[in-house]
Amino acid sequence: MEYTEILRILSGPLIGAVIGYFTNMIAVKMLFYPKKEIRIFGRRLPLTPGVIPKGRPRLASAVGEVIEKHLLTKEDITEHLLSEKAEKTVADAVVEKLSGNVREELISLSRTDSTSYEQKRMKLINALSVQIVGALESSNATETVLTAMADALKEKYSYTPLALVVNEKTISKIMQPTKEMLDRMISENGTQAIIPVLDGKLGEAEAHSGLHLLAQFDIDEQSVRSAVIQAYRNLVVQSVDVILKSVDISSLVEEKINAMPIDELERLVLDVMKNELNAIISLGALIGFVLGLVNLFI
Repeated sequence: MEYTEILRILSGPLIGAVIGYFTNMIAVKMLFYPKKEIRIFGRRLPLTPGVIPKGRPRLASAVGEVIEKHLLTKEDITEHLLSEKAEKTVADAVVEKLSGNVREELISLSRTDSTSYEQKRMKLINALSVQIVGALESSNATETVLTAMADALKEKYSYTPLALVVNEKTISKIMQPTKEMLDRMISENGTQAIIPVLDGKLGEAEAHSGLHLLAQFDIDEQSVRSAVIQAYRNLVVQSVDVILKSVDISSLVEEKINAMPIDELERLVLDVMKNELNAIISLGALIGFVLGLVNLFI
């Protein structure tokens, strides 16, 4: 068989392959191009804009609906949030915070510097000292203490010669001025006396970790983890419906796709389906070649 004869036989399948290749390539390109409609003499040219630019609103709505109804359902979200990995992540984060130095963690959580923290700390101590002094003044603590002391003295010396001196009349004369003096001392100097005590006690607490402080109440790390996980589970169960109602996933996805530039949408689709689209183009060449072969026997 001569060369020209072989070329004549193969020309049909090769031409079919070329036609199939470029036909499918053009079809794929027409998914995105032209990106805007083309008008001639005021009339829109058919097949403009491309399939995806023209149908983007419908595509966006369909994708949003599919994601909301089938991909991100309430059950799926709840299952993911309540997975062992998610619960462990939350518990680990809380334990990590409680394992650190209380002072440093408070500074970190308040998003402030050491100077501002000290100012707030002293403000708290001053406020607490005022509250304590106010509670002492309103509770008649001095009178209660003095009455208890008087009763103790009377009982102690009731059957001794000193009972003539330590009697109700003598004690009454002493109690009132003593009470007034103590009340005046608490009012005038109470906060100055309490502030150093509060400062020292707070400093001792700040020097430890949160877990150390909880341990004073017989609460260990495992108990903290269990409590955190249970609280997290309750929060997820109670909040998932509210979250899904407040966040319209379908509308959010639709809005994002519609706001996305066509070039970016094209790049996104090609990143996901590049191999598949190339396979379609190659398949066009294969089908064209096969049809060309079939045509030889017709």
